[in-house]
Amino acid sequence: MDNKNLVSYFFMAVIVATFIGMSGSAEEIIKDRALLKREKFLQLSYGSYIWSKIIFMAGVSLIQTFLFILIGNSIMGVGLFGVWWLILFATAFLANLTGLLLSQCLSSIVSIYISIPILLIPQILLCGLVVSFSDLTPKSTTGNVPLIGDLIPSRWSYEALAVTSFTDNTYEKPFFALDKARQENQFYNLGFLYELQSQLQTMNDEKERGKEVNPMHLNVINTNLPVLTEFCGMEPYVGDSSYQSLYNYMKEAEKILAKRGNDYTMKKDGMIAAIIKEQGKDAFLDVKRNNFNIKLEEFVTGADQLRMVDIVDDYLVPRSGIIYLTPHNKLGRAPFYSSEKILGSWHVKTLWFNLGVILLMSVIAIILLLTDCPGKYMRKEQ
Repeated sequence: MDNKNLVSYFFMAVIVATFIGMSGSAEEIIKDRALLKREKFLQLSYGSYIWSKIIFMAGVSLIQTFLFILIGNSIMGVGLFGVWWLILFATAFLANLTGLLLSQCLSSIVSIYISIPILLIPQILLCGLVVSFSDLTPKSTTGNVPLIGDLIPSRWSYEALAVTSFTDNTYEKPFFALDKARQENQFYNLGFLYELQSQLQTMNDEKERGKEVNPMHLNVINTNLPVLTEFCGMEPYVGDSSYQSLYNYMKEAEKILAKRGNDYTMKKDGMIAAIIKEQGKDAFLDVKRNNFNIKLEEFVTGADQLRMVDIVDDYLVPRSGIIYLTPHNKLGRAPFYSSEKILGSWHVKTLWFNLGVILLMSVIAIILLLTDCPGKYMRKEQ
């Protein structure tokens, strides 16, 4: 519960899986170059050769990641063994394919081992932990991970590990759906709605003092009020831009959010009381101590952020509680540490969505290996 190094362990696990996967396969094709030249005249199957390398390296990575998790998670006291193995194996397998591509494309072992650190550095910097994506793109009106981050495999692996370890551990898993609803409701009440009310009040104060009213206040309200309306399930606002009309509408939203918040709190208290009655208070606290981590909670909820929302080009952008918020983008893009991604009308857990992205990257790498297009081009250039 108090282990401050757990998040660093997540990060290192992803980088280790990436490094051992890439370095382990980097010589597999280049060492057989003379053999491949001979087989070319014999018209043997190049595809079978590549598949043999892929399957062999997948088996090696399966064992390597198993041993790493077996030792590392035992020392760190981390559960979810199967989930960790799945994520780190997928990460190492994609790195295997990257190593095979290097081995296929480059003409010397020296150039291969020079390339590995060059490819590894972006994996470290842009995984989402070392450099915060919100700092990287402070002017983003959505708060989504920037495109450069979405192209980095370690970003998908690290996010899947961190989010799943928080939402699916033995303590949090029974509560997470309710916690998500409660915390998201609290965000819209104390963050989103509060900011709109603050903009409205400031606009009214400027008007009463005879000052020139900054149009930004009304722009912020008009831009973001439909989002609040949709979340609260209210009828769209059809009034004018007068203070009293907007004030009354926001007060109605506040009542809805306050009632929901009370209902969610009572449900959560009832669940905890039922568990304590069944298992005992000491057993319940032991489960929390052994599965819940304070440092991880700080990272995935953005507890270090000074504000719940920022105003960027009239849009209210969330800065805290990200793991509890439902993304608005329907193409799978979302802020970092979101617990789910949205594809059309489907809500997909971050674990499965991120693994799907890694699998897609792996399929692309396999196609490149089987066609040998980049290899032929690079060798021709050299």
